[in-house]
Amino acid sequence: MQMETRLEVRLREPNALFTRWLERWLREAERRQQKSQFKLRQALESLKSYPLPLASGRDCSILRGFGGSLCQLIDEELRQHRGLQLVPREDKVQEHYEQQVQEVVRQVQEKQLVVQNKKVKPKKPTKKEQLELAALEERERQVEMNPGEFKLLLLVDTQETSGKNKRVLDQTRNYLESLGVRHEVRRLTIGDFLWIAQDQKGNELVLPHIIERKRMDDLASSIRDGRFHEQKHRLQQSGLRNIVYLVEDYGDNEQLGLPLDSLQQALANARVQTGIQVVRTENHYRSMSYLAGMGRSLGQIFASKRLYSVDRTDKSSCLLLDSQLGLLKFRALYEDSAKNAQLTVREVFVQQLLQLHSLSLERAMAIVERYPTPRCLLDAYEECTEPKQARLLLSGIPCGPLGRPLGEKISQCLHEFYTTQFR
Repeated sequence: MQMETRLEVRLREPNALFTRWLERWLREAERRQQKSQFKLRQALESLKSYPLPLASGRDCSILRGFGGSLCQLIDEELRQHRGLQLVPREDKVQEHYEQQVQEVVRQVQEKQLVVQNKKVKPKKPTKKEQLELAALEERERQVEMNPGEFKLLLLVDTQETSGKNKRVLDQTRNYLESLGVRHEVRRLTIGDFLWIAQDQKGNELVLPHIIERKRMDDLASSIRDGRFHEQKHRLQQSGLRNIVYLVEDYGDNEQLGLPLDSLQQALANARVQTGIQVVRTENHYRSMSYLAGMGRSLGQIFASKRLYSVDRTDKSSCLLLDSQLGLLKFRALYEDSAKNAQLTVREVFVQQLLQLHSLSLERAMAIVERYPTPRCLLDAYEECTEPKQARLLLSGIPCGPLGRPLGEKISQCLHEFYTTQFR
């Protein structure tokens, strides 16, 4: 789409003849010290500033300083010079002006034509822009894998192969190698273990199974600092349908930081309320044996499947009995599950609620279903007619599969938290 160019034509001396007359009359008035010199000087300045040609003294009346006598004087002078054919007629003045306008237009058009015909080298994209473009194309490209064209590979998070004490060698890779498990160590943004289908072209699709491995003491620590609920929420938002908590005993399960009954109750709640599968093992080797056995089972199940890539928002069925399955790309899962990925206000609100005492994932989700953002909750508080009504606003919200109410105590705590002004 071409942009229209607006031309401004300005002649150098559109009224050169009238200017010479005024200059001559001004010199005579100054020499004779006549009062008319002030009007003449004002008229001369106005005439020089006017950009268009004037054909007569009457036309000059639109300018400042030109009174009736001065305009009449110009017309008389103009008639004398026309009689002597020293001045072109009005039509010739107009023709001369149009010729000058056409010449200016022609020059501008020639310059535009030169610019359009000039080959402008496109700006070379930076390395960062090239990588972003390649990543976008990779995410949008459709991937298909037929039976026999792919192999399964277990991905192990880098944190699973490095212990806190650098002198103590982590046994994860050694155990997996001794059990004959084909695996690779990578940085995962969610979970500790997952399986991918990998073809010869380098395409990678994620199987709908993800493992979060925790030792009993790690489980207690994550419950105390709130990471347990936050991790469950992120795992459920990943798009992978089969989530497994692989929990190892820590010696005799003593000195865990929390009572053993509390940890077992937390695992039972995760199993019943969120559908997460919980697998208990005696030690690290038993955990790796479980992964090896699960990998063999998945290999037998997926060997005859036709796999294709889908988006995270795709709600199509992913039953293992189907002959073809839609799976997420590994790059998409990696980027979307990163902790620093762009979150919605609703997701941030859930994570904020999970940091509060006694707020489980089920309770937080129940609150967000009723009030999707903190602003909605604050507006609801302001609409309450009495302080007591505001304090008990959330108490009756049903939570979890049993629909138990949130309770007055938690409702009052949330009201105090979100309405107290800190100074």
